[in-house]
Amino acid sequence: MVTIDEIAKLSKVSTSTVSKALNGYAEISEKTRKRVMEVADSLGYMPNATAQSLVRKRSNTVGVVYEVEYGLKNLFFSGVLESFRKNIELKGFDILLLSHNTDSGLDYLRHCNSKNVDAVLVVSGGDNQEAISKLRSSSLAVITLDPTVKAPNSIYSDSYNSIKRSCRYLYELGHKKIAFINGSYTNFIGNDRLKAYLDFMKEKGLDPIYLKDHSNESYSYEEGYQNMKRIFETYGLPEAVCSVSDLMAVGAINYLHTHGFKVPEDVSVIGFDDLQVCEILTPKMTTVRQNYEAFGKLACDTLLGMIDGTIGRVIDPIIVDTEIIVRDSCRKHKS
Repeated sequence: MVTIDEIAKLSKVSTSTVSKALNGYAEISEKTRKRVMEVADSLGYMPNATAQSLVRKRSNTVGVVYEVEYGLKNLFFSGVLESFRKNIELKGFDILLLSHNTDSGLDYLRHCNSKNVDAVLVVSGGDNQEAISKLRSSSLAVITLDPTVKAPNSIYSDSYNSIKRSCRYLYELGHKKIAFINGSYTNFIGNDRLKAYLDFMKEKGLDPIYLKDHSNESYSYEEGYQNMKRIFETYGLPEAVCSVSDLMAVGAINYLHTHGFKVPEDVSVIGFDDLQVCEILTPKMTTVRQNYEAFGKLACDTLLGMIDGTIGRVIDPIIVDTEIIVRDSCRKHKS
């Protein structure tokens, strides 16, 4: 096993200088640091992560709250997590998936403290909102994606203006009977999207077409299929459908196809997320793009800024704009 004494001897510096160079101390010149690192690499030196963590007072580990039961149903979250992983690992950090196990007494914060994590990204917390609130109230650097309530230290898309943009796009194609496949009524993002739809329909003097009494928590294909079924049975065939998720839009399209209606010939459909499935479908689906690559990098850069002190531990929500990606699932209304 290579020691810092061997590195010091070949580098012709003291062992303390080697230690500081390996651990990134600013007082070591770049020339000396480079020489030490080259010698260390040539000898195959592997640093002791535990020792480095004690010196730096950090572990270079970021915790991620990603409850699989909820997260895997949302492919956008999966895309953001993969982007975050790539970006954070390029900066020399490892990822630790955090568990919440009340039977063992190991909640998110206890898990973080036991592993000495430097920061936490909350991607999908499922029903464990009390444990997440405890995490956010701690001294850790924490960022939440799509939080259930408006709160500092969060990143989310401009849902209100995105849905209004979708509705305006359909309206400008000549559609007046615009149905809305809603998301969750239990969080502010779902309610923001509903409000945007209702505000738009009111501004244009149009009757809203949606399910007032049914909240969709998973944004899934099955929910989209069942919502389209209930909308059709309650209101008849709409001219267009505005959905709050691509998977729900796919479910709606499948319901329409199995009942003899064509998209976009009979009904125009617009989704939300811009998942890969939009390019695979026939017809290819028009949708609102949430850039998961940008989300992941933004989450990475923000957490790193919190860790190194260039960004405060409490920041205003970061609201990300979206854009409509026009494909083949919408067309002008037949006059």
